[in-house]
Order: sequence, then structure tokens, then C-alpha cells
Amino acid sequence: MASFGGWINFLAILNIATYRFDATPFDLVILSAALLLPSVLLTKMISQVCDRYPSTRVIGSALVVTLATTAALLWVDHFAVFLLVIAVKSAALGFTDPSEMRYVTIHVESSQQSRAFRLLTLAQNMAKICAPAAGAWVGEAFGDDHTMFASLILIAMAIVLMLKSAASENRPHETEAATTISTRRFTGPVLPLLLCVGICFALAGAVNNQFPLMLKNQGFDKSVLAMVVSCAALGGVLGSLLPNRQRATHSDLGRLLIPAFVTCVVFIAMGEIFRMPLHPAVFLLGVAFFSTGLVGARFRVSCRMYIARRLPDQVASVSATLQSIGLFVQFVAPCVGAVMTSEMSNSQVFFALGCAATAALVGVAVAFNKTAQIPLSSDPVSAD
Repeated sequence: MASFGGWINFLAILNIATYRFDATPFDLVILSAALLLPSVLLTKMISQVCDRYPSTRVIGSALVVTLATTAALLWVDHFAVFLLVIAVKSAALGFTDPSEMRYVTIHVESSQQSRAFRLLTLAQNMAKICAPAAGAWVGEAFGDDHTMFASLILIAMAIVLMLKSAASENRPHETEAATTISTRRFTGPVLPLLLCVGICFALAGAVNNQFPLMLKNQGFDKSVLAMVVSCAALGGVLGSLLPNRQRATHSDLGRLLIPAFVTCVVFIAMGEIFRMPLHPAVFLLGVAFFSTGLVGARFRVSCRMYIARRLPDQVASVSATLQSIGLFVQFVAPCVGAVMTSEMSNSQVFFALGCAATAALVGVAVAFNKTAQIPLSSDPVSAD
């Protein structure tokens, strides 16, 4: 409900900035910074708070701030104040994902953690698919203010559910864990995880904002964008639903590298697709985006399982750092993608990005092969 409530007003925020405040392209860049950078700047505080206090209390408090800032958006009449409210709201939401990770790690049995992480990923994917469409419909029919009201209702319901969860929470257990966690520092397994996540986020972020222009320059109809986005979303849902089936000897780092390498292969393949005639290319782009959505969901679940298994005493700190890396890359990578798109053809952009990411991932695999013990044998398949 919190994810749905957050995504349902995403388009409303853009519409308010565009129509109420007559935002310029530069203003929208500042809005993007307000949406992405607060959590990056508060990484240390987020990790300390999430380590020190019970997860449900942190999530509940973050949702209360989100509720208040969402309501404030209905009445602000100055763009600078609007940006400040957005920044506070984004900072509050930065506490939720690390707290979710810590909640699952502490309160869910290890045999059920993979299922819990898959369901969390599924809920987030469904929110990304349904909420913007629902928000657009409400905004078109009743106005952006009603979209905000719908978001407020959903976030308020999420707060009520979190309060009920907190009532049955095993607080002494989590408080004891927090004392242990706060005295630990990052250890070896963190670095390959950070590198894998940074590479994958940079790979996607470089083309996300430029893809509509790529399609237009290639001669595709504008409906193709909606089609490929839907295919990626469908792949994400399927990837969230499928159980994790991995070879019994695969290390946790190996489980990160496999979907990451598959994504690189898909990017290289898309470089070839953009050289094809339009009609087969449309179908193949749909298949490619479905594949990226599927392996992307698997990658997110694998990241969470890696943290839960290899870094159980650093869950909040590592999750906050990963979140910050992802948001920072989402802010910087589009600039790199814009330069590449202006200097290279669509095919060359995807081929170059796919090859560069592959080389980087090979470097990670080689550098951490001994410590991660990534297997090369083909043993029977086992299910988490």
C-alpha cells in the first residue's frame, strides 16, 4: 500500500511542477535532484537510525512524514517550497527499504526469506505498473488534487498496518541485534555487491531517459514505448513470482553475476535489433525488454538474499549504501547516456554499454573469485 500510494502521485507531482509552477527543463532537473539526492546525502544517518531502532517504528515514522509532506503538496504555492517538501518526502522514503530488509532478516525465518523478498519485489513491481496508470486516470477525471487524496488514503492505511505489526513485534530481539550491528564495520563481501549493483544501475540508467528519443529517431511509432515498458513490467512480475532455483554450488556472488551477465547480453542483442527492419525489431524489442524485466527482478531478489546471508550483521548499513548508489547512478548515468546518444547510433550505444558492463562484471568475477568461490561445475539444481 505504501508503494502504491507513493507511485500513484508520481505523475501528479510532475503535472503540478509543469502546470502549476510552469517549470522549465532546468527546473525539472532540480526536481529530479530533489527526488533522488536526499537519500544519498543522508546515507550515514539512515543506516544508523535503521540499525538502532525497531524496523516497524522506523517505517511507520517514515510513512507519517510521507503522509504529511504529501498533504502539504496540496497547498504549497511557491516552487522553492514545493522542492523543499519533495526533498523531505524523498528523505523520509529513504528509510523504508533498509528497514524492510532488516525486518525480513530479523523476523522471517531463513527458509522463508527468499519468498518474502520475492513478494516484496512483486508488490513494488505491481505498484510501478498499476499506480501511475491509476493516478493518471484519477488526475484526468477529477484533477491532481484528488490523486493526492487517493495517495494519502493508501499511505494512511499502510501506517495503520505498520502499527498493528509493531504491536506484535519482538522488540527485545531486535534491540539486542541493533547493539551488535552498530559496532560492526563493512567487511569484504560488501565490495563485490556494491560493484555489481552500481554496474547494473548504470547500464539501465544510461538509456532509460533517452529511450523515447531513440525510438523516435529510429522511426518507431510512439506506441512502441508503452509496449516495451509493459513487457518489462510483465517480466518483472514473472521474475518476482518464480521461485529461486539455483545450482547447489553457486555462491551468493554467483547468483548476482548470472542475471547481471544476462542483462549485458540482452543489451548487446538490442544493439543488433536496432539494425533490423522495424517490423521484426518491434517484436524482438518486446522480447528483450521482457527479459530485462525478468532478470532485473531476479537480480533484486538475489541482492537481498546476498545481504541476508553474507552480511546479516550489516543489513541496514549495506541496504542504505546500495540505495544511495542506485539513486546517485540514476541521477548521473542519464547525463552519460545523453552524450552517447548524441555522438553514436542507437545500435552503437547499446553495444558499447553491454560490452563495457560485461568487461566490468568479468573484472568483478575475477577479482573476487577466490573469496566468493564461484563454481564452474554443473551440479544438480536446488530450490531456495
